[in-house]
Amino acid sequence: MEYIVQIPVPLPHIRSVNAWLLRGDPLTLVDTGPRSDEALAALESGLRATGLELEDIELLLITHHHLDHAGLAATIARRSGATVAALEPVAAYGERYEQRSAADRRFSLALMRHHGVPAQVIADGEDFWDYIRDNSEAFATGRRLRDGETIRAGGRDLRLLHRPGHSTTDTLLVDDESRLAFVGDHLLGRVSSNTEIYPAAEPTGTRPRARVEYLANLRRTARMPLERLLTGHGEPVLAHARLVRRRFADHERRCARIATALEPGPATAYEIAQRLWPSRTVREQSLLVVWEVLGHLDLLLDAGAVREAVTDDVAHFELSGRRHTPARRLRARENRSHEPEPHGGGRRARAS
Repeated sequence: MEYIVQIPVPLPHIRSVNAWLLRGDPLTLVDTGPRSDEALAALESGLRATGLELEDIELLLITHHHLDHAGLAATIARRSGATVAALEPVAAYGERYEQRSAADRRFSLALMRHHGVPAQVIADGEDFWDYIRDNSEAFATGRRLRDGETIRAGGRDLRLLHRPGHSTTDTLLVDDESRLAFVGDHLLGRVSSNTEIYPAAEPTGTRPRARVEYLANLRRTARMPLERLLTGHGEPVLAHARLVRRRFADHERRCARIATALEPGPATAYEIAQRLWPSRTVREQSLLVVWEVLGHLDLLLDAGAVREAVTDDVAHFELSGRRHTPARRLRARENRSHEPEPHGGGRRARAS
């Protein structure tokens, strides 16, 4: 009998998101899929294939707050009475999901305007936020855990580690004994995870450099003695340190392409995106491409290869004149990722 069961749940545009069933005491589900009839039906079908019903779930763990991972949390808790457990940042977002996602929406619209996205393109992308609103729901967390704390789930001890970058709430659920971890979207096998830009530092007038934070956390993950990462999308990752090296190489190449795009002169993040991707992609995924460009621009800013100037509340970027890319810095930091990171003791909390 498989003690960990992968249940693919349908997700528009990305095909599917993984929910993970842990057969053991307490019977545990990691992540949920979006709040939709199709997702709920697929989740129930996957559970029935193992001889279980949704009502049998005793513990629900959430890797991060995004709707495809937490959208059905409230539904599952209502029907099963399961305890929802998550790190404090996930719990805080979940209990005020509508207000937090509305604040993210306002911030992101202002961010796009600030980085040169035309008003009509911004207006045409409003359905992205409507989808988030319609496929998510606030949820209450019964077990609020701290970074490094351990919880008994599915017959194993899972240590929760905060690894923000892809989102502000990214959490690894680490089984040190079995050398495996449930990682959500922190590291995916087929694609490089995007990094959302969030309003946490808005009062200071500075933009949080999520991509810089993300790469630092990837380095920490690469040092961990893990053999299998169970991801939020696609198949498990079996050689995570090697994959992290590939991701760093991907970032070097993207930074080089952005530097080349800036050779004709200053440009906004949106103008840079237009030089990197087909016009339809840039138009239909304007927020995601701005996040992607800004993330790599932050790496170039951090390396001193690019500078930023703001005129009339619109940011433009230009090459600094230094022949310096993040490649050497990224490679030096990545090489240090081979140093092993200790398991760590952590505190233990049992689900009721």
